[in-house]
Amino acid sequence: MKKLAILGLALFLALPVGATVSSAPVNKSQNDNVVKVFIHFADTPGNNERGLVRAFGATVTHSYSIIPAVAAEIPASAIEGLSHNPSVTLIEEDHQVEATAITYDIEYSNAWGVERVESGVAHESGYKGQGVKIGIIDSGINYNHPDLAPNYKGGYDFYYYDLDPMDVYGHGTHVAGTACARDNDVGSVNPKLGVVGVAPECDLYSLRVLNEDGVGYESDIISAIEWSLGREVTLLPWGSTLGTTTQGIPMDVVNLSLGSSQAYSEASEQAFTEAESEGLTIVAAAGNSGNRAGKGTNTIYPANYDSVIAVGATKQGDSRASFSSTGPNVELVAPGESVYSTWNDSSSYSNPQPVCGVLEGCYKYGSGTSMATPHVTGVAALLIGSGLVHDNNHNGRINDEVRSLMQSTAIDLGASGRDDKYGFGLVNVNNALSAVAPIVTGTLDGFVTDELLNPIVGATVTASTYSAITDGTGHYLVSDIEVGKYTVTANASGYYERSADATITENTLTSVNFGLAVAPIANITLSTTGYKVKGVMKADLSWGGATSGNVDVYRNGGVVTTTANDGFYTDNTNQKGSGTFIYKICEAGMSVCSNESVVAF
Repeated sequence: MKKLAILGLALFLALPVGATVSSAPVNKSQNDNVVKVFIHFADTPGNNERGLVRAFGATVTHSYSIIPAVAAEIPASAIEGLSHNPSVTLIEEDHQVEATAITYDIEYSNAWGVERVESGVAHESGYKGQGVKIGIIDSGINYNHPDLAPNYKGGYDFYYYDLDPMDVYGHGTHVAGTACARDNDVGSVNPKLGVVGVAPECDLYSLRVLNEDGVGYESDIISAIEWSLGREVTLLPWGSTLGTTTQGIPMDVVNLSLGSSQAYSEASEQAFTEAESEGLTIVAAAGNSGNRAGKGTNTIYPANYDSVIAVGATKQGDSRASFSSTGPNVELVAPGESVYSTWNDSSSYSNPQPVCGVLEGCYKYGSGTSMATPHVTGVAALLIGSGLVHDNNHNGRINDEVRSLMQSTAIDLGASGRDDKYGFGLVNVNNALSAVAPIVTGTLDGFVTDELLNPIVGATVTASTYSAITDGTGHYLVSDIEVGKYTVTANASGYYERSADATITENTLTSVNFGLAVAPIANITLSTTGYKVKGVMKADLSWGGATSGNVDVYRNGGVVTTTANDGFYTDNTNQKGSGTFIYKICEAGMSVCSNESVVAF
């Protein structure tokens, strides 16, 4: 069913308590009759869809692949007409967002929050986030700062569409320091100077989406999320019809110390959901709209999305900071009051800072859930970089395990168990690392032969996610297989597949041998047709020549399903965007298979 979001001519900004912004919302459009919107389509938009939008007097600013939509600036009077076009499924507002508020004071020792989440214990054990990619989606980063420059690797400015995501506002630099400031003894001369981040050897990236006043739009945030998945991002700055592209780099964690209570859109929710499903750990500020009593639900977007870790703030003594938003979406808390961190100074950012001191403005104390959030981002980076968190549910990613680990090992505060003020509690990296001991392993080996004990060369032996290929003697070997119970399967072309159960024990060799029976020769032929339904990639498979009652359907080397041998099957990939899929049909439980057929989108 087609939906039309009702848009007014003015965009109103919901400000967190204590926020300071310019008197009028910053909008890239100078015409009060032009509004910023997301326009959704059934499939990923291309030149035809962008041309349709322009035909209604609109300027397309972003064209996405992560969701089937574009962002545009359009005359308010044209929205209703465009909404009646059969290609358009939804038009909704591109909301304004802002950095969650910061207040300043000088009370506590340097980086007390980094110490409180017990990052020092991890650092002493050699876990410093080495090589873990953190994207700071914010007002930019002062990449010349001596505590940040060694870790800075690049990024993009989605507000001004260029490769220079320098921070003029300061907020993003403060956030970056808590997550990733280098331990480089800047404070060795004057102990009031210099900080260390939670993950001091991370790879730091600046993804600027906020302007000089700390204000921006959802549309730029979605592009930053796309970039963080390693996708090529299409932007159409300043009314350009040809547009420009920038190649993203896959991030491990992104930090969003920003948002708005009004900034919900289907476009953003879909983008964040897709990013989380692709393995991105997403951490965002819960908001500074709380009250002293800690009552009510007042968290903000994007922290409210299920795919995002929402972070509240604590002060020294582990009580909740009075400004910290509350509600059922609060997931974790971290230090967020009087946090000392890096800042952009008042000198020209084109030159490196010669000296950093309090008077020079290179460091500041700040309070807000903006300050709490990068503590959790840094802890996630330490866990990812430790190599101790594994894909236990075998879904091809570990961000869900990282999230669950931080929840289960948090220090419980407030009411027993999860509550609306503290979520699961205060994040603690020492607890989390202690809960994930190194994997204990054994060894699996054996021989694969035919029924006459002749070795079968090139047979594949699998045990869960482990696999091996037999050599010239029919021998296979799987080293360092995690202890536990497995179903071990051997298959080879022209033979029936066989399986056996095995238990792997620590530092022990477990042998499983297979004798495979010759399978009848079959001539299975397969053809495929690919297409999209509402952006979801699907494929119709047709085959002939199989003789068994059921067949196994393979996609990209793995069995998708076992289905009746009726000659037809539709594979719903449940994926959007682009991709290449290689299909084959095999007799059920055998390695007697069809030709491979490729479907490319």
